[in-house]
Amino acid sequence: MNQKSNNLLPFELACYEIYDNGYDPLNTITDFWSQHTITDFQESLWALFENYRKCAVQEDAADVKQMHTFLMKVCRVLMAYFLVHFRKIGIDAVPFAFAEPVEAIVADLEAKQRIHSFFNRISE
Repeated sequence: MNQKSNNLLPFELACYEIYDNGYDPLNTITDFWSQHTITDFQESLWALFENYRKCAVQEDAADVKQMHTFLMKVCRVLMAYFLVHFRKIGIDAVPFAFAEPVEAIVADLEAKQRIHSFFNRISE
């Protein structure tokens, strides 16, 4: 198998695993958020965006593998969220075990809300 096909295989597997018997999109979502904080998620996406914007090529094989693994997880969780929405699966009653304390998440969201409100008032 050539290198280009090797790179696509994990993506194809991520796309088709939703058809596996017993697949539950809620498990995919809860697994993702139990392993990643919102801050780490944002920072990883920002790093990917910056590499793309600069057309930078990662030289470190470990970094490339780590980013590739992260992208596959993001792909899986996006498909899971789509299926929850499309199949109208109730997600409100699902208990989540987050990678960070709930208090830290609430504090971060409130701080970002204040920043958003501040800059929104300035722009008006």
